[in-house]
Amino acid sequence: MPIEIGEILSYASNAFAHHAELLDQEHAVRGLDAFSELQLHALIADALTSEPVGVYREVHYPSDGDAYTSRTHRDRCDLVLTPNPDLSLSDPISELQLLAAAQDTLFANNPALHPDPTTTCQPEDALWIEVKACAQYAYRDGVPAPNGRYAHEFVNGLQTDLCKLSADPHIWHAAALTVLFTETEDIARQDLHAAAKLCIEQDIPVRSPLIETISITDRAGNACLGIGMFPISI
Repeated sequence: MPIEIGEILSYASNAFAHHAELLDQEHAVRGLDAFSELQLHALIADALTSEPVGVYREVHYPSDGDAYTSRTHRDRCDLVLTPNPDLSLSDPISELQLLAAAQDTLFANNPALHPDPTTTCQPEDALWIEVKACAQYAYRDGVPAPNGRYAHEFVNGLQTDLCKLSADPHIWHAAALTVLFTETEDIARQDLHAAAKLCIEQDIPVRSPLIETISITDRAGNACLGIGMFPISI
């Protein structure tokens, strides 16, 4: 893998802690628990750019489709890391589509249609990460309130991501990163471990999660941010 799972967890935790502190200094009305998942993705991606790895966001799954599948209809993975920032990430489906389009034309044997292995990272050599966030107290129409679907959203989202990652034959290194906003640290840790147990009981190929927690200012009912990294067991 281009980077260890534990290192990614540390980078994410440090990024969230730093941004939470900035919000406190600004006396912001809302905290990180009001951020969208895409905003949280950006914080993690920005933190990882200090590492000598390539960081890609919203990348198509390598086995999702064929030569006749539109790119707009393919599932995307939130973050993909490559071993070197100078390597482009290979997309087997796009390459297949280009070859199909060039078939029976003057460009059928054009070397440019075949990726250069010295400048391209294959999907099998990258680390694929899905990110989900869920809160005990969530903002609805701008107002924080108890989230009655907290457990369902959290567990269902995690299981869906793990199944997508483990089902793709071109993905060999993967993890689901879950961000929980909870009342206490004990709740965050307990829920992350309980979710892993449920996944294992349902034969979803996942290892025990690595967990970090940080304290955040309680603005909506959440005083803890818990991060769980769930590595895929392939």
